[in-house]
Amino acid sequence: MTSNGTGKKSDLRDRKKIETRRLILKCANALFHERGYAAATLEDIAERAGVHKQTVLRYFGSKEEIALAFRHVALQKFKAGLLDPARKVPVLDYWRSFIEASAREVSERGDLMRFSKLAESEPALMAASLSIHMQYEELLASELSREAGLNARLDLDSRLLAAFLVAGNFSVARDLLNRGDLRNYVAKALYVVDFASRKFPRFAPADRSQTVTE
Repeated sequence: MTSNGTGKKSDLRDRKKIETRRLILKCANALFHERGYAAATLEDIAERAGVHKQTVLRYFGSKEEIALAFRHVALQKFKAGLLDPARKVPVLDYWRSFIEASAREVSERGDLMRFSKLAESEPALMAASLSIHMQYEELLASELSREAGLNARLDLDSRLLAAFLVAGNFSVARDLLNRGDLRNYVAKALYVVDFASRKFPRFAPADRSQTVTE
């Protein structure tokens, strides 16, 4: 009986944490777009969310982390799956699946354009975004080398492929943002992966059709 009660309390605390995190993010995003990123302070975010500033900092280490929360979550999911000892699929196939799911989510959410404008307006956010970009590249390069049984420090092919995959996805997103239309994001993002598979002989799949919607 006591054990069951403890379990219920633990579940309630977990739900409360999730709700508080979501509330902070919702209030922060609203303030960022009402006042601008620079003008919205941690105190403002805490006040609107009805919590103390220290509570905000307990969930998020900085204002930059709040603004880039969805990218940090995506990176952690990618890292967990990529480094999972139980992963059966090759690194490139794992990246392809991750990119497809991410591009689909972004297309359906439809807020990438607003976020892009916010990030580009603040040097601190641009620097934080670049850091995330580099972490993806490092993870991919390292695992591609490990998969091939090569020394990551000497494996230039894996380094170049990782750089192409991450930068290529960013380039596609930027191009579509400039056009103001994300409807083809999934197809274009996958085209980058498949193009890389064809052009990097060491990583070329035995058979994969190449399609992209213009």
